[in-house]
Amino acid sequence: TKENTMLAFATEPFTQLEAEARPLAAAHWSEVEAPLHGDAAYGLDAARYVRLESLGMLHVSAARAPDGALAGYAAFTLVPCPHRQGMLLAALDGLYLSPQARGGFTALGLLRHAEAELRQRGAGLVQYSSPASRPCDALYRRLGAHHTETIWQKELC
Repeated sequence: TKENTMLAFATEPFTQLEAEARPLAAAHWSEVEAPLHGDAAYGLDAARYVRLESLGMLHVSAARAPDGALAGYAAFTLVPCPHRQGMLLAALDGLYLSPQARGGFTALGLLRHAEAELRQRGAGLVQYSSPASRPCDALYRRLGAHHTETIWQKELC
């Protein structure tokens, strides 16, 4: 839609967008994660994100509407890749766009912005994931990513 083409993408510190991100993160949980985790309660561990940011291990690309409102985010953690010495790995931690910000190539633009910024930060590898209930295979292929593994999860508590 025309509205989506007007979104602006920028790298923003979590500490500055935390308050705005909370409602989007809660919507993300309700829409995408809650169905996968049953009765698990939602709780954003903001302190952990702040700590990761202070260690240089967090990157957040924000999508903003023309009025400046936060419309979505792509958050990545950055760690040395344990399987490729000297390689910094950026792993997608969360990707969400509000319903009114979806459509067209919005997600693609947001992730391309994130990749360019991550590359400048020294990341040599980006790892994308998506819930089995909401696969993003086509989006990730369009970015040039390759399917390399399947992840299974089991609760132990």
